[in-house]
Amino acid sequence: MNIMTCYAHGLREAMRRPKMIMLLWLANIAFAAAAYFGFSCAFGAALGNSGMTVEMLAKTDMNAVIEFLTNSGGRLDDLITMALLVMVFYAFVSIFLNGGILHSLIEQEDRKRFGQTFFAGGGRYYGRFFRLTVYSIILWAPALIGYFLVHAVLRALTKNSTNEQLTFYFSIFRIALALFLIFLIKMIMDYARIRIATQDTNKVFVSLLGAVKFVFARFGGTLLLYYLLGLTGWAAFLVFRLINGTFSKNLTVTVLLGFVLAQLFIASRGWLKIAYQAAELRYFTGR
Repeated sequence: MNIMTCYAHGLREAMRRPKMIMLLWLANIAFAAAAYFGFSCAFGAALGNSGMTVEMLAKTDMNAVIEFLTNSGGRLDDLITMALLVMVFYAFVSIFLNGGILHSLIEQEDRKRFGQTFFAGGGRYYGRFFRLTVYSIILWAPALIGYFLVHAVLRALTKNSTNEQLTFYFSIFRIALALFLIFLIKMIMDYARIRIATQDTNKVFVSLLGAVKFVFARFGGTLLLYYLLGLTGWAAFLVFRLINGTFSKNLTVTVLLGFVLAQLFIASRGWLKIAYQAAELRYFTGR
């Protein structure tokens, strides 16, 4: 299967599903709002609910952060707990959303039956996708061990080195290696979910092993498709930053335009998530 064909198919399929994009946007907004109000309430309690506090939060002012850390140790613990709870809950919801996206793509639902198909898929695959998340430890554990071994070797090589350029290159290499391993495992998990959904199998562990085999048997193709979609996401982010940077934050109209643009960017993340699933589904099935 041609990679560019799968890539284009993924983008087209995502464009055909505005209702799904809207649903993913709402999910992101809900969790972003929970995190924002939690942080703003905690900072407001520590620093006072003044306009200056709001401005510092909007600009992520480090003086506000340092002041908060200095004077609100107890609240900081509560804030960390809240952040962890939001992250865990978001992970659970993401499992449901992944099931809904895949089921909708596989069933090619009628637009009028979007809600029925999406939520049925989320519930249908939830247990299996949750087990898959647990089983993924067999991928994350060796990846972490391998990364820290490389990290230890590079650290030993540069321990007493005065070559700042070499130290810089090794730091870049460590970051690149960490990102490569994270994206590789996320990609394998994508294909494991696709295998489970397309075959409607309860053999979750076997599907994970099958996904590993599939990815490494087509290593160049799977990586190329994944990174093409990733570059598309980065391109959207850069466009957002460039346009957003042209707005004057002191004008009400431009602030409103900036807010609308930010929502479009969040929606584009949902669009990209669908594009990933659709492109990889096409590549996996070969049709």
